[in-house]
Amino acid sequence: MKNKIKKAAVILIWICIWEAAAVVVHNPIYFASPLETAEELAVKIRDAAFWQSVCGSMIRILAGFAAAFCAAFLLAFASYGCGPVKDFLSPFISFLKSVPVTAVVVILLIWWGPRYLVLCISMMVVFPNIYMNMLTGLGQADRNLLEMATVFGMKKTDIFLWIYRPACLPALHSAVSVSLGMCFKSGVAAEIIGLPEFSIGERLYRDKIYLNTAGVFAWIVVILALSALTEKLIMLALKGLVKIPAPCIKEGKAEMAGRPLNTGGGFTKDGGKEYTLYSNMINKSYDGRTVTDTAVALRAGQTAFLKAPSGAGKTTLLKILAGIVKPDKGSVERGKLAMVFQEDRLIGSANGLRNLKLAGCAGELHTELAALLPERTMMLPASELSGGERRRLAIARAMLHPSDVVIMDEPFAGLDEESKQKTIEWIKSKLAGRSLIIASHGAEEELFGDAEEIKLK
Repeated sequence: MKNKIKKAAVILIWICIWEAAAVVVHNPIYFASPLETAEELAVKIRDAAFWQSVCGSMIRILAGFAAAFCAAFLLAFASYGCGPVKDFLSPFISFLKSVPVTAVVVILLIWWGPRYLVLCISMMVVFPNIYMNMLTGLGQADRNLLEMATVFGMKKTDIFLWIYRPACLPALHSAVSVSLGMCFKSGVAAEIIGLPEFSIGERLYRDKIYLNTAGVFAWIVVILALSALTEKLIMLALKGLVKIPAPCIKEGKAEMAGRPLNTGGGFTKDGGKEYTLYSNMINKSYDGRTVTDTAVALRAGQTAFLKAPSGAGKTTLLKILAGIVKPDKGSVERGKLAMVFQEDRLIGSANGLRNLKLAGCAGELHTELAALLPERTMMLPASELSGGERRRLAIARAMLHPSDVVIMDEPFAGLDEESKQKTIEWIKSKLAGRSLIIASHGAEEELFGDAEEIKLK
């Protein structure tokens, strides 16, 4: 409310300055007063031709904006995913950003006349801004969540809705706000030059010819009002995009029932022996960490602990085994895989059940999750859960995913002793013939029975 009062006060001050300037000039042909402008606007509004001109300009300008927005949106994704596309478009974007609008207007008038002039000019001024901001937003998508999505095989539509969309929206809001103002200014300027029928530019030019300065001012007020109103409506539409997945928060228990776990598979190696994970002499230098001549072989139902001091390369090795990082030397074969990362890597805006479903988890998810988390936490966004609750949710996501092998990187960090023991018992009950490899500083291997140990060289 205070902000609205402040804005109204600022507008009133500017109207007073406008009136004072009109009094000083004291010539309506050079400078119309606010009252003269309002009277002229009142006359125009009662004329049917006024509304025809407004509608004609709005259709042309918004059609150009919509076409540019869609093209920039799609090409930004293409450029983000394919370097050659980005390189190919780079000179074109630079051209659109630097070429004088009036020069393009003259060329288009020679080619096509005024028919498509406003549409093309609107597209020209909008496209680079939307495209560049979209690229910026895509580049700010959470790398950790994208790695998680790759490991769990998330659907592309879900990756867009839950990872890319939140990253792009802030940049897109800024781009739309700036582009709309530019679109209206350049569109009306093109109309004044091309003079298409039923356009604001044509009517504004006519008032200029007849030295109707109050009429010119009235059209400027109309342009500003239309630009502000359109921006408000489009911003509301963009805000609506944030709420696209909102119904997921209200999912019932029955909706979360998935297919039964299908685990315990693998592949044969070394004379018919069945493995779920097999690596051969891995070597890798990565982020200051070095892994040298390390081999890992896990059979179905086998549990192994990766023990090494901090900084020895445990996380690097696990990322190689999961397929997130490529080794410098060596190879990895794996069955279907799930992972608990060092970070929780949960989608903060999605509730607990939705995080499981997005990762492709199977089974009676509500019932399974109830064994680890209080009932009240299941429908809360993951960002509102405590650290321990988020950790247990990340563990549940890995264990309820239909996989052959589960990799866990410091899975019990942040859990108190009681929660840790309860979680370990739950993990053991859900192995179902799968292999499990855990990197940990603690002594949890004693709670897993005959777990084997993997040493880093």
